[in-house]
Amino acid sequence: MEEKMEKIRRFLDACDGLVTGTYREAEVGISQVLRCLAESAELKGLFAAVTEEFDYANTRSFYLKDLPAGRGAAYLPSSRVDALAFVFCLFAEIDAGVVKFPEFLLRYFYVDGSYTASYALFADRIVRPFRDIVRDAYPAACVGYSYAERPARKGEATRLREETSKRNVVFEGKIITVRCDDAVLPDGRPCKREIVEHSGGASVLCIVDGKVVLVRQFRYAYGEELYEIPAGKLEKGEDPSAAAMRELEEETGLIAGSLSLLTVLYPSPGYTNEKIYIYEAKGVRKGETHPDSDEFLKVEYIPFTEACNMVARGEIRDAKTVAALLYYRAKIQ
Repeated sequence: MEEKMEKIRRFLDACDGLVTGTYREAEVGISQVLRCLAESAELKGLFAAVTEEFDYANTRSFYLKDLPAGRGAAYLPSSRVDALAFVFCLFAEIDAGVVKFPEFLLRYFYVDGSYTASYALFADRIVRPFRDIVRDAYPAACVGYSYAERPARKGEATRLREETSKRNVVFEGKIITVRCDDAVLPDGRPCKREIVEHSGGASVLCIVDGKVVLVRQFRYAYGEELYEIPAGKLEKGEDPSAAAMRELEEETGLIAGSLSLLTVLYPSPGYTNEKIYIYEAKGVRKGETHPDSDEFLKVEYIPFTEACNMVARGEIRDAKTVAALLYYRAKIQ
């Protein structure tokens, strides 16, 4: 049973590769699809049952005549049954596992190494229905898999979600991991996504007697000193509120009686998954500072109104600090 499901999964994966355009050459993907079909009695049986009343000979003649002349794309079938029959009669010449593919079609799928609109039609009207009818017939083969969906058609809600085809780690450091993933756009086209993985951070807006507690430190990446609210990196699996409490005491020597979450900041969603949790400290009392050994900073108490003015003048530029100050000002107003 497991071997049967594995064959069907390989078949679905091959179809999905064609749908998302992740194969370097369409011929490779189509050959893989048809090889899987040849090896699976279940798939061949399903195929025959769906297409048993279709006129293979006339349909084959029609598409072979019109596609080379550039007219066939307009007549690609739209129904599931027609799509299966089309694949069967045009692409599948299966004899003892030997699969043939009409070479003339390749030039309609690629121009200068890129997929064409004809390929998009082929993927949407042929491969997707072909894949989906098998997926519906064998749901057990789909457990744990997430297959790409077709792009929205006119009148349908537009999909925005992108899917990951392959996760590629190119660098692993102490603080970040860098990936260059193979991904799929909402319209089914392949793309690359460069991602910086970060465990996230926790920060604290602490106001004592109307003054904001800020730390000033040199940031190597920018080559300048910045004003920031106390903050630090989350350890793997760490509770953000616990990290915020720790960073406040380590950097400023202050201990919060409690914390309330102001907001969660996505500092740069174009390339990183980092999230920064911003808390408001309450019931603050004095403790002792104990910054990290490689951390050099100066603690400053700045009146809240002046801190907001510093944001307006561009003197406070750190994103989490700007967000914390403006969010809190909106809250109290």
